[in-house]
Amino acid sequence: GMKQLPVAWTKTYTGTSGKPARVFTTTMGHARDFTSEGFRRLIVNAIYWGVGMDDQIPARNFNNVNYVGTYEPVPIGFGTHRKDVMPASHALPAEK
Repeated sequence: GMKQLPVAWTKTYTGTSGKPARVFTTTMGHARDFTSEGFRRLIVNAIYWGVGMDDQIPARNFNNVNYVGTYEPVPIGFGTHRKDVMPASHALPAEK
C-alpha cells in the first residue's frame, strides 16, 4: 500500500537565545492549495499558534478565511503562468 506522509507539522524548540520558538511546516502551499477553505483555515490557525495566540484561535464559525477580492490560481505545469503579471499588479489601491 501507499505510505502515509504528514502534510503539516509543528515543532517547539529552544534556540541559542534561550527563548522557545514555534515552527509550523507544510509540504503544501501551491497556489491551488489555497482554493481549499480547510487549507486556508490551517494556515490561519498555524499563524495564531506560531505567535503564541493559540488560546485565541476563533471557533470555526467565527474564523472567516474567505478571499479578499477574486482568486484564480493557474494550474500546475510549465507554460501555465500568466505573462506580464507582476506583484504590483495585485497591489491594493493607495488610500487617499
